Amino acid sequence: MEPLYVALKEAGLMYKGRIDQTEVDLILLEKFERGRATVDTRTFETLFSDVKENPTYNTLSGSHTFALKGTTYTMTAEEMGYQKYFDEWKALGILN
Repeated sequence: MEPLYVALKEAGLMYKGRIDQTEVDLILLEKFERGRATVDTRTFETLFSDVKENPTYNTLSGSHTFALKGTTYTMTAEEMGYQKYFDEWKALGILN
């Protein structure tokens, strides 16, 4: 995921934040008038761990299997709500 994170940082879409008193890397997904939508890199890597070595537009846009709290899920990026961000990142040249 490192090349993706570097590209997101260069585009101003990654920054340091705090969750439960712990400093984490956050990915800015969307800005709103009164806030923003973010995901921490730990969660992002859990959801997309199957493409960790090759996070391209096509691999991220596909179907992913991940485990949360002992339950295994298989979902597409669209079903998880991430596809629109991957589309934006592709348009910005962050993903190829």
